[in-house]
Amino acid sequence: MKKSKKIMVKKSIIGVHILLGASVFYFLVHPFTMVLYWFEYSQTPFSISLFLEILKARFLESFSFNMRGMGGLLTVFGSILGLFTGLIWVYLKKKDTLISTQQRLLQKDIVQLIENGENEQIEFKSSIRYDYFRKTTNRELELVIAKTIVGFMNAKGGKLILGVDDDGNILGLEKDFKTLKHKNRDGYERDIFRIISAQLGHEACFSNYISFYVIGEKEVCVIDIEPSKEPVYVNDGTNTTFYVRTGNATYPLTVKETVNYLKSKK
Repeated sequence: MKKSKKIMVKKSIIGVHILLGASVFYFLVHPFTMVLYWFEYSQTPFSISLFLEILKARFLESFSFNMRGMGGLLTVFGSILGLFTGLIWVYLKKKDTLISTQQRLLQKDIVQLIENGENEQIEFKSSIRYDYFRKTTNRELELVIAKTIVGFMNAKGGKLILGVDDDGNILGLEKDFKTLKHKNRDGYERDIFRIISAQLGHEACFSNYISFYVIGEKEVCVIDIEPSKEPVYVNDGTNTTFYVRTGNATYPLTVKETVNYLKSKK
C-alpha cells in the first residue's frame, strides 16, 4: 500500500511537470515564436517596443484554428520536456531522500560510538585549538591532534571525534570555530588538513576523511583515519617521533621500540 502511494506521488509529480511544460510552450512560447517569425519573414528591424506591439496584435491569432499545427507541435515538445524534467525531479528527490536517510543512520552511529566511549579505534578531543581550561586559544593542542592521528595511522586506523570531551560530553565546535579565520565547517576542515600536512606530511592528508554531524543542536567533527602501510611520524619542528595507538591511548615509541613494532607488523 505504501509502495503504491509512492508510485502515485511520482506519477503526479511527472504529470504536473508535463502539464506545466505543455502550458508554457502553448501559451507563452507559441505566441512569442509567432512574433519572431513575423519579424523574420517581414524583414522588419527588431525592437522591444515593436515586439510588444506585434505580440499584442497577434497574441489571440496564435491560438486560432489555422495555427493548430505549430501550436500542437510546440505543445508536444513542451510535454516531452516536462516529462524529462519530471523524471529528473523524481530522481533528485529520491537521491536526496536516500542521502538524508543515510545521514540520519550515520548520526545514530556517531551517537552510539560516543555513548560507548573511547577504545582502541575511537578517541574524543574537545577541540583542535580552544583550550577549555585556560579559556583561550592554545596552538599546542594542534600537536595533540597530530599525535592522535599518527597513532591511529600507525595502528589499525580509527575515528577521532572532535567537540566531545573525555567523558563523552558533547561540547560542540562553536568555541573552536571562533579561533579560526574562517569560522565555519570549511575553515575547520582546512585547518585540520593544515595540521596534518604541516606535522605529518602532505601525503597523510589522503588517509584522513572529515565529516560533520549535528547532535542535539551541537556540531561534532569526525575524522575517519585509515591505517598506513608505511610508518608515519610527527615532526613538531624539533623532533620526529613515532606514535602508535594502544588500547584507548596513544604512546610515543623509542627508535628501538619503533623498529621492533614495525617488524612485528610485517
